[in-house]
This record gives sequence, C-alpha cells and structure tokens, in this order.
Amino acid sequence: MDIQKLRVSGMNEKQSNVYLSLLKMKECTVAQLAKDTSLNRSLLYFVLNDMEKAGFVVYVIKNNVKYYKPVEPERILSYLDDKKRGFESILPELIQMTKFSKVKPQIEILEGVEGIKTILNEILRLKENWYAFNVPGKGPEVIGFVSDSFENLRQKLKIKLRVICNDAPKAVERANAFSKMKHTEVRILGGIESLSSNYIYGDRFVIIFWYKEFPFAVRIIDKVFANSQRSYFEQLWKVAKSLR
Repeated sequence: MDIQKLRVSGMNEKQSNVYLSLLKMKECTVAQLAKDTSLNRSLLYFVLNDMEKAGFVVYVIKNNVKYYKPVEPERILSYLDDKKRGFESILPELIQMTKFSKVKPQIEILEGVEGIKTILNEILRLKENWYAFNVPGKGPEVIGFVSDSFENLRQKLKIKLRVICNDAPKAVERANAFSKMKHTEVRILGGIESLSSNYIYGDRFVIIFWYKEFPFAVRIIDKVFANSQRSYFEQLWKVAKSLR
C-alpha cells in the first residue's frame, strides 16, 4: 500500500510506515519494528509515543517486554469522526473571530491615474451617497476626460454628491461646474489652497493627492472611521457658504 494514502488519517510518513508494519506483523517489539521499517530504535520510541497519544497504536507487556499492536482501521475512522465533531463544536466561535478580524481597518495606497479610476469606479459600484470636502478642483486637469465620463455615469445612477470646495480660483471654478450637475449640492469653505481631496462613501474614507505627475490615493476601509469623518463633514457643511 502507498504510505502517502495514510496521510489523510493525520499520520506523518514515519507513523504511516510503522502502522503498516504493525498491521502486517499483528504485534511486535521495537526491535522487530526497527528491522522491518529500517528506522532506528531511538527514533521509533518517539514515533510510537506520538502514535499512542493519537490513538493509533496500543501495547501489551509480556515477560516485561512491550509488544505494540495497531488499532483497527475502523477505530481510526471513529477517531477522525471525533476530531471532526470536536472541530465542528468550535467552528461557530472561529467564524465569529474571523468576522471580528474584518473590523480591523484596511489601509491601502492606490497609485497613478489608474488608482484614481479605481476609486471613482468604486463610487459608481457601491452607489452610496458621496461626500467630498477640501476639494481643490484639480481633478479634471489630472485625470482628463475620465472626470467627465465619471460624472455622467454618476448622474445617470442618481448618486447624490455633497461637495465642499475651497475658495482658491481653480476650486471655485470647479464648484460652479458642480452646481450645474444633477443630484449635486455644493458649498464653498475658505482656506488655503490644497493639493488633496477628501472623499467619504459607504464605509470608505479616501484622500486623493492631485499631483499632476504622480497622483495617488490613500483609502481607509473602516465603518467607524468613515462615520466619524461624515460627522466632521456635516460640521463643515454648516459653516460653508452656498455659491452666490
């Protein structure tokens, strides 16, 4: 029999070799096993000890000599069934731990125009209300026609946007463009000119850095953090000014 087939029982290669030898000889001493398996006696004692603990072998003592015997294959199947039931009993707890681990915030960096497109496509895919603030209005010049294509799709999907632009000339120009779009509210908040935008949608918070040569985004996926930033946005919205 191929020793590797016994690996499904949980035995390693040496244990499988010993078990097959025991099945063949019915019962034997360590010296006889060493001869049949070509394993040295010192190693065999460790192997047999582990197999005893696992329930694969038993022994009897005759005239002060240990004779090892294999357990019936059916008992190994019963042993595996017991292990399966034992694992099934803790499975709900393990699954719960897996769910808990998903609460850990995910932080990613998405580079280049393709990275920015990933963020925009995600907004379209999730179809959640979109909040944007600290917007400098540099998106169109960095990603080009992608910006117009995205906005057309957003409005067709009726994804609502509330956006706060800063009061730099480029940002005000962008704010005026936003004001003509469907499903969009826009306000202005005074401040220094920025090279980044902050987006909130669903359980995501994103900072996009609009460097012309190497734009990139930092995406944080965490419901608690996204909600806290949404609350911060609402405070900014109260003090921001509507377009004249």
